[in-house]
Amino acid sequence: MKKLDIRRIIPSREECGCSLPHEKTLREVVVGRGIVEDLPRFLEILNVEKPVAVFYDENTFKVAGKRIVELVDGLGIIVNEPTFREAEGKTILAKDARTVIAVGGGTVIDVAKYTAYKNEAFFLTIPTALSHDGIVSPIVSLFSESGRRSIVTKAPIFSLIDLDLISKAPKILLSSGFGDLLAKVVSIKDWQLGRDETGEKYCYTAEKYTMKAVEIVVGCLKMGRVKDYEKIAEALIYSGISMMIAGSSRPASGSEHLFSHYIDMYSSRRAPHGIQCALGTLPSSLYHERYNPNWWKNPDYEWRQLRRYMEKAGIPLSLNQLGIPVEIAVKALVFSPDIRREKFTILHKRRLTEEEALQLLKETELI
Repeated sequence: MKKLDIRRIIPSREECGCSLPHEKTLREVVVGRGIVEDLPRFLEILNVEKPVAVFYDENTFKVAGKRIVELVDGLGIIVNEPTFREAEGKTILAKDARTVIAVGGGTVIDVAKYTAYKNEAFFLTIPTALSHDGIVSPIVSLFSESGRRSIVTKAPIFSLIDLDLISKAPKILLSSGFGDLLAKVVSIKDWQLGRDETGEKYCYTAEKYTMKAVEIVVGCLKMGRVKDYEKIAEALIYSGISMMIAGSSRPASGSEHLFSHYIDMYSSRRAPHGIQCALGTLPSSLYHERYNPNWWKNPDYEWRQLRRYMEKAGIPLSLNQLGIPVEIAVKALVFSPDIRREKFTILHKRRLTEEEALQLLKETELI
């Protein structure tokens, strides 16, 4: 069993020298095999309060949710959809809970995170897949009537990552985690553009942890260790830490995430979040290479090499294979900057025409 004392990892604003939040809500992350059964002991050490509400979906209830409800004598709450309406309803349902535990993936974690934040309850995560970097981040991303929206809440105080649970997840979800992490090479350069072009606040400590996450997964892929769950979990945690430091998703979400958000909003067929971010990473990185003199000099981050890493990670890199219409992907590159006008990226700096966007998709072999 491996323990990460997160409060020792995150420096204060004064130590860093920046003015961003450097949130230290997350106390500890524990990674190991078969450790779900130790949950009551961890809750005792954390000194959290009862009653406890356990959030899960239909699938994660079978995998671990049912057992966790038994272990903590909690109220079981099923999450049905990734919307703010759903989250508001659960906030009412769990109004008496003093501790909220999320057992699942992105939707379950975000709905539970929102509920805990609104009800000022303790919040813990037990991910059932390594599919995204929201496991310990303070960010909630759900659908509203106007589309997908992200808000800043609070990070969990504790995360328990049981590798026995993780290993049972569908392979595509692990591929999604790789995609979400490889996408950070674009998000950091987009953030730097915001700093240089608009004077946006920037934090080198947040950048350090984001790129540490990227280096870990690139190392795994170079060595063919695509099922090194402990290392991949560690990388996702570091990416979450970068968002805790920044107080936003900025170090971990750039033009490639806007591309994914657009697909979420307008395509009837969607892929897992990290897969869509991987798709967006390829044209965005090629566009950076052409029009951003500050793009990475490291050959590992050249778009062709990123594509090779994605293939090693089992990421489907065909719009047709994923059922995403080409015209939607084209419009995503052209119009996704309008989703977040204040989040300056390469797609804001030099707006694409539909003809240029189509050419980028062809060059990066997504079509």
